[in-house]
Amino acid sequence: MRIYRFDEIDSTNRFLREKEDILEKDLAIAKIQNAGRGRRGNKWVSTEGAALFSFSLKHDFQINEEEYMKLPLLVGYSLLDSLKKIENLDYKFKWTNDLYLEEKKISGILVEKIKDYYVIGIGINVNNLNLEEAKDRGISLREKTGKEYDLEKVILTVVSDFFKSFEEFKNGNWNEILEKINKVNYLYGKRINIVTFDKEESGIAGDILEDGTLEVFVGNEIKRYNIGSIHIAKK
Repeated sequence: MRIYRFDEIDSTNRFLREKEDILEKDLAIAKIQNAGRGRRGNKWVSTEGAALFSFSLKHDFQINEEEYMKLPLLVGYSLLDSLKKIENLDYKFKWTNDLYLEEKKISGILVEKIKDYYVIGIGINVNNLNLEEAKDRGISLREKTGKEYDLEKVILTVVSDFFKSFEEFKNGNWNEILEKINKVNYLYGKRINIVTFDKEESGIAGDILEDGTLEVFVGNEIKRYNIGSIHIAKK
């Protein structure tokens, strides 16, 4: 594992995406990101004290490319497991790329493909107490427990656990993994608005399905979504 540490950088994902000699398990860590992004180009607010990092996974051509559509879910599953080792709290997984604690976002995930590699970017609110404009929507471990954590230890735990989970995935254990994900499915039973490229619909979220899509009950129909921006409907 090659580790690249930055006091400040635009984006750890971008650093790895643009790296000509990228190798599997390359890891970029930043104290501050000034151009961090979430899924669909959303800004990830990056304040000092957060765990901000990206690492690389080489595409395994023995695995069907469609299976990699499940990668953000696998990252979320593994990350949630890692956080429970650090603090055994009631985390939830929000399809497809966020973790929540007490109805507030604690972590975001961004998976991007470059050549034969996937770059997995993760931001976790760990020691940061000043969440700036996200303070009403976000929470950190330190805010919850009052403890301060070794950020690099947290990051290395997350990365190591992911590669163990990826071996589980490769060995055909997706259904077992999916069952665990659905036990912590943040959206289940909630009325949501889901925005895709061409429309917005409202419905009740159901299970995350075997192919990684989200089941949504829209009127008398059951629909499946594989992409979209999710908003919890206001009561």
